[in-house]
Amino acid sequence: MKVKIEYTKGETTKEDLLKLKEFIEKKKINGVSKVALATTRPKKGEMGAGIIPALTAMIGSLGSLANPFTELAHSLVEMVRLKRSEIRLTGTSGAELYISGKVKEKDLEKAIENFFAQEKSNVKAGAKRAKQPTPPPPPAAQQQDGEKK
Repeated sequence: MKVKIEYTKGETTKEDLLKLKEFIEKKKINGVSKVALATTRPKKGEMGAGIIPALTAMIGSLGSLANPFTELAHSLVEMVRLKRSEIRLTGTSGAELYISGKVKEKDLEKAIENFFAQEKSNVKAGAKRAKQPTPPPPPAAQQQDGEKK
C-alpha cells in the first residue's frame, strides 16, 4: 500500500519534508520499504515530474499492513509533538488519518481502525463500480430521404 504523508498546517518546505523523511527512515520500521518525496506525473509538454509538498511511503509485509502502518502512525505522533504541527496520511483509495500532537493512545488506535475500515470500504466501492456493465452505445442516427451518405 502506498501512503501519502503531508503536513496540514502552514507552508511546507522541501527541508521540512527531508527532515521528516530522515526521521521516518531512522525509525527503521519493519514493513515500510521506501520513503520518498511525492511527485506528480508530468503533464503534456513538461520535461519531468513535479514535486508536491508531501512524502510517499510504501508499506507492505508478508503479514498484515496494520502493524507497519500503526508503527508509522505512532512515530509520526512523536514527530508532530516535536514540531507542534499536524500530519495527514492518505491511503491508496483515499482514506485519511489526521495526526496531531494532542492525540491520545486509544484515540489513535481507534482512528487507525477507522482508517483501515474506510480504505477497505473505498476499495470495495471501487470494485463494485468497475464490475458494473458498460452501457451500450447509442443507436446510430437514421438518415432521412433527402440526405447524402
